[in-house]
Amino acid sequence: MKPEELELLKRYFPEASVALVDSIFEQRHFRLHFKRPRASKLGDFRPPRTKNDICSITLNLDLNPYQMLVTYVHEVAHYDVYQQYGSRKVQPHGTEWQTIFATLLQPFMTETILPKDVLAALFKHLQHIKASSTADQNLQRIMRQYDKHPESVSTVESLPDGARFVLRNGLVFQKGEKQRTRYKCYCESNGRWYFVAALAEVKAL
Repeated sequence: MKPEELELLKRYFPEASVALVDSIFEQRHFRLHFKRPRASKLGDFRPPRTKNDICSITLNLDLNPYQMLVTYVHEVAHYDVYQQYGSRKVQPHGTEWQTIFATLLQPFMTETILPKDVLAALFKHLQHIKASSTADQNLQRIMRQYDKHPESVSTVESLPDGARFVLRNGLVFQKGEKQRTRYKCYCESNGRWYFVAALAEVKAL
């Protein structure tokens, strides 16, 4: 990468990881974009849209450095799966992706790059890899401690029973009983019941 691009990486990634992040990029052929926050995803991988196009990876620019790093590796693993298997039918987060993700993440698994609590949570995460780091509630709770303003963010699980809240999509809910990793909540906006993730970010009413 160019010097100015490396400076950009230092802004978004743990500084001790930048050389490895750059090495992964230089060994491959994809565009890397930082996007405005998207409620539905932290990042994504997109294969070429035309014959002359190349792959692209996007990352939400509001992620804290450790979440940014894990999301980057997550999406690069999708790139590697695409390069190895092409259009062959493999599960998006199946065995092939899990193996590549764990291998790519390994060089970053040091206390030089990651805090001890994030490192411990990632080791546990790699024993039972989920489709997204956000699906691992233990990992996500720890990751959120490193957000810029973690105290200003409310989650469904942080609200008292029966509390009213609004999701990012504008729907108003009442918090109900917990069902494993989600809460059964009544939607006042349309009269339906939904299972809302415990760590979903909400605005309390």
